[in-house]
Amino acid sequence: MTRWLPFLLGIPFPLAVGAFAQQPLASDLAENWRASGEYFTWQSQGRDVKIFYACIGDPAKPAILMLHGFPTSSFDFHLLIQKLQPDFRICTFDFPGYGLSDKPAAGYRYTLGEDAEITRYFILNIAKLKEFALLSHDRGDSVALAFLELIENSDSGVRITHQFIINGNLYMSLAKLMELQKLLLDPSTSAAALKQLSPPLLAAKLGTSLYTPPLEPADPEVLALASFFAYQSGTDVLPATIQYLNERKQFENEFLQALARSSVPVTVAWGIHDMVAPVRVADYVWKTVLEARKAPADFWLMPCGNHYVQHDQPGELARIIRLELTGEPPAAPANLSSDRCSPVLAAYHE
Repeated sequence: MTRWLPFLLGIPFPLAVGAFAQQPLASDLAENWRASGEYFTWQSQGRDVKIFYACIGDPAKPAILMLHGFPTSSFDFHLLIQKLQPDFRICTFDFPGYGLSDKPAAGYRYTLGEDAEITRYFILNIAKLKEFALLSHDRGDSVALAFLELIENSDSGVRITHQFIINGNLYMSLAKLMELQKLLLDPSTSAAALKQLSPPLLAAKLGTSLYTPPLEPADPEVLALASFFAYQSGTDVLPATIQYLNERKQFENEFLQALARSSVPVTVAWGIHDMVAPVRVADYVWKTVLEARKAPADFWLMPCGNHYVQHDQPGELARIIRLELTGEPPAAPANLSSDRCSPVLAAYHE
C-alpha cells in the first residue's frame, strides 16, 4: 500500500523521492517565529527535553493560553496572535515532538497525559498565569480536556475564564482520518511510509488539503511548516506522536465527561470545510455534552474555514474571541456580519 503514498498525497512520485527528499530551505517566517520565543527544560522519561514557548503581548492584559495540534506547532496561531495581541497576553508552546521543541526518539512515549502535565507546569512556573482563557486546536483539544481533569480536584491556584475548542476529533467514531494518518498510525506500514515522506512533502499535503483556499507548495506558510517538520528530523517521530489517536480514543468519554462537569464557559468554533474533523464531530459534542450542561456554551460555524481555521479566518475568529470574553455575543441563530465568510452562531446555551 505504501507504494501509492505519493499518489495519495496528491504529489507526483518523482517529487516524493527526488528533490523534496532533501533538507528544506530556510524560512523567514519560521525564523521570525523562533526569534519571538525561548526555551524551558522539561524532565521526562530519564532525559531533559527543551520546550519552545512564546508569550506575546502586554503582561498586564488578559491572558490566553493556546495549545496546538498534530502534526504542527504553536506557529499555527501566529496570524491569530497578531489579531489579538493589542488586547491580550498570549502564551503558547510546542509539545515534545513538535515544532521547535525537542523530538526525542529511541522509545520516547508521547502522551496526552504528559502534555497536560507540561501544560500545568508551563502555566505555573514559566508563563506564571493565574487567570486565563484556554484555546485549543486538534490534538490540543484533547490535551486541554486532560488538563481540565488534572486540575479538577486540585488546588492549582489558576482560574480558566473561558474555553475555546477548535476543529479537533474529540469523538473518533465520527472522524475521517487521512490515508497518510492511517499509514503512520499502523506499525506495519509506518516505516515504509516514512521512507517516502519528507518535511516539504508533508507540508505541501497539509497546505493543499487542510487550508481554505488551498496553499501552494511555495507559499511562505507551507515553507515554514516544512522548516518545523525538518527541525531535529521531526518527520521521523511521526509514527510515535500519532499514537495519541489511540490514547484519545481510549479516554474520549472521560475527556467529554470532564467537559460536561466543567463550570467554565465554552465556545466551539469550527471550520466547515474540514474533512478530517468534520462538522459532525462538533455537532456531536454540542448535542451530547454542551447543550444540556449548566455552564454557558456557544457553537460557531466558520463558513470559509478548513481544519486550520485559525489561519483561514484569523480576523473573524479573533472577533468571536473578543465577543465571548466580553460577554457580548449575539443570540443564536445569528450572522456575525453580512459578509459571505461571516461566522454563524448556530446555537447557544446560557
